[in-house]
Amino acid sequence: MSKQEVVTEKMSLKEAWDRVMEQVKEAVSGGGHSYRYVTLATVDKTNLPQQRTVVLRDFSDESEFTVYTDSRSEKVSEMMENGSVSLLFYDDKKKLQLRVNGSASIIKAGDEYKRNWENRGSKSPHSYTSVIPPGTEIESPEKAFDWHLEGTPNFCLIKIKAERMEFLQLNGVEHIRAEKIVGEGEEKNRWIAP
Repeated sequence: MSKQEVVTEKMSLKEAWDRVMEQVKEAVSGGGHSYRYVTLATVDKTNLPQQRTVVLRDFSDESEFTVYTDSRSEKVSEMMENGSVSLLFYDDKKKLQLRVNGSASIIKAGDEYKRNWENRGSKSPHSYTSVIPPGTEIESPEKAFDWHLEGTPNFCLIKIKAERMEFLQLNGVEHIRAEKIVGEGEEKNRWIAP
C-alpha cells in the first residue's frame, strides 16, 4: 500500500469501509481534508440534475451527512419537491472517490437546529442572513452585501440519510470498488468490479 492509498486488495470489506468512513469523519473534524468540500446533486423542477459544492458539517455512524445552507436557496426548494440527492467526495491525493445516494430532509427548527446554529452556524452568519435571497438578479456584486445579523432567519440544516454508498480506490489499473446498501435495520456490503 502506498502512503496515499486508503484501501488495498488485502483488506477485508469491513476494514475497507471503516477506512473510507474514517476519511469522512476526519473531514468533519478538520478543515483541510479534501472530503470537507463535497458535491451535492439535486433534481430541479424540470427534471434536470443540479450540482453545487457544499461544506460537510457533520456525519453520524448511522450514515447521515449534514450540510448547512440558506433556506431560500434553490437546492432547498428542489429537495422539498424531490428528496432524492447524491453526494460526491473525491480526494485527489489519495485517489479515493465516495458516492452517496440518499434522501434529504430540511431542518429549520428544534433542538438540533438550535445546537448547530449556536455551535457552528453563527460563526459565519453572513452565509445565512443576507437580505437578498440566493439566485436573485442584482445590478452589481456589492448589492448583495447587506445582512440581517440578528437571529437565524435563513439558516437551515440539510440532513442526508444514505441509502446506497460506493467507494472507488484508484490505483493504476488495479482499482478497488465496493458498494454498501443501507436499509431499514439492514446493511448489505459487497465488492464490485471497477
